[in-house]
Order: sequence, then structure tokens, then C-alpha cells
Amino acid sequence: MYKKILSVVLAITLMGVLIGDSKAEISTPFDYTTIGVEIVDFNLDFKDIEVILDIQVTELPATIEISFEREFFDSVNFDKNNEFTIIADGDIVYYEEIFSNSEIRTLKFNLSSDTELVEIFGTHLKGISAQTQTKIIPEEVSTKEMDQTDKINELSDENKKLQEDNMILKEENKELDGRIFELQNLVSALETQVSNLNTIVTEQLNVIYNWVLGYAIS
Repeated sequence: MYKKILSVVLAITLMGVLIGDSKAEISTPFDYTTIGVEIVDFNLDFKDIEVILDIQVTELPATIEISFEREFFDSVNFDKNNEFTIIADGDIVYYEEIFSNSEIRTLKFNLSSDTELVEIFGTHLKGISAQTQTKIIPEEVSTKEMDQTDKINELSDENKKLQEDNMILKEENKELDGRIFELQNLVSALETQVSNLNTIVTEQLNVIYNWVLGYAIS
């Protein structure tokens, strides 16, 4: 008799444990509470910076209240709070940020009865940010940069040639300036000689007039 009672008690206890385990919350790196929703699993997408929730809606209203430590997951822009983006089965979900401080942000939102997948997008996830992700440079961009480099080198060569031509012109100008200076000196010397010649001619005419006519010309 006692053995039967003990067996029944053990069976009831075991069923209670199994039922309790089936409803137990999964271990997550964030805190959450739900009404009418069971979070079955979650994933972290470091490429798109998102937290993905596999859920099952058990009743309506279906509400999730989820808290993220900023060091783990956040959405900021120039060190200021930025909006998260929440998508449920491809549709935008409007949420309310019910708490925010320097360490934690808490979001609250409702879901429809047939929702199975919730995606929450931010800008930082476990130290990885959308701005610091490695980007693959397309080959066409590299080709464009090479073309630009070739043009720069071509312009540099042309500029160097122009500088050389400019130096040659400067040397030619110096030579031309020297010739002009020599020509100016020659003209000045000729003017002096002409002036001296005029003086000599005038003196000779004075002598002739004085000898022939007996008076000098002025």
C-alpha cells in the first residue's frame, strides 16, 4: 500500500518537474519578460548587428519586454541614442523604450498571433560595430583607383616637363636681356660718337668760314 502511494507521489513529482522544465526560460545574455510569448531560441548576427529571437505566441495580447546592457547590444549614433529597428516576420514592429540609462536600455513591444521570428537591429553587438566591420572593396573600385593613379602620374610628368621648359625659357630670357643691354650700350656709344662728330664738324666749319669770310658761325 505504501509502495503504491510512494510510486504515485514520485510520478506526480516527476511530471511536475518535466512540465516545469518545458516552460523554463532559456539562458540568454539579456533579460526579458513575456506575456503570451515563449522565446524558444535566439541567435546573434554579427554581420548585420542584430539579435534574432525564435518565438512562439501562445496567447494574445503577446508582449515582450527585453533589456540590453549597452556593452552587449546598443544602437547609437555619434555617442547619442539611436533608434533600434525591430522586424517581426518581415514587418516593422513599433516599440516603446520604457527605460534607458548609461548602462541599460529596455524595449517593450507587442506581436501578432502568427509571429515566429523577431529581429532586433542595432549598431553595436559585443564590441563589434557596423562602422568598424571589414568591407570588401569591389574590383571595379580598385581599377578606378588605378586609373586615377595613372592620371596623377601623367599630370605629374607633364608638370615636371613644364617646369623644365620654364627653366629653359628663363635662361633664354637672361641671354636676351644681356643682348638687349649690349645693344643699348652700343646705341649709347653711337649717340656719343655722333655728338662728338657734330662738334668736330661745327668747329671745322667755323675755321673755314673764319678763313674765307673773316667771321665765325655761331
